[in-house]
Amino acid sequence: MKEKIGDRFQRETMYHRGKLPGGGLDWSTKPAVYKRYSSVPIITLPEPAPDKLTTPIGKVLEERKSVRSFGNEPLTSFELSQLLWASQGITRHVQGFGLRTAPSAGALYPIETYLAVHNVSEVEAGIYHYSVETHELAQL
Repeated sequence: MKEKIGDRFQRETMYHRGKLPGGGLDWSTKPAVYKRYSSVPIITLPEPAPDKLTTPIGKVLEERKSVRSFGNEPLTSFELSQLLWASQGITRHVQGFGLRTAPSAGALYPIETYLAVHNVSEVEAGIYHYSVETHELAQL
């Protein structure tokens, strides 16, 4: 049976840790696992509490909608903490790698999360970087 083109593409472009097609890895130029801003104010977020998430994911997805009318009540810093953890937070460590809530090929996680905070209790309005490793906000 002839291999389907999609299956061939997946096989030939699959990532293998430590190997690159047509060459090797130069570990001396490897970037840091986590991005850090060392000379800015840091806000420690409340610990995420995954056990407080009680709505089944199917219901969350079914009821998801865009809202263009915002209330005046600020988010709490705990609610912000939960949202950030649910979007990119570390769920566990395996063989020295922090695995996050969002999947990534080879656990490389090329995504950084930035926030424009406007109305969150206990967090000054401003632009922030979510420090995944420490579950903190770096105020930029």
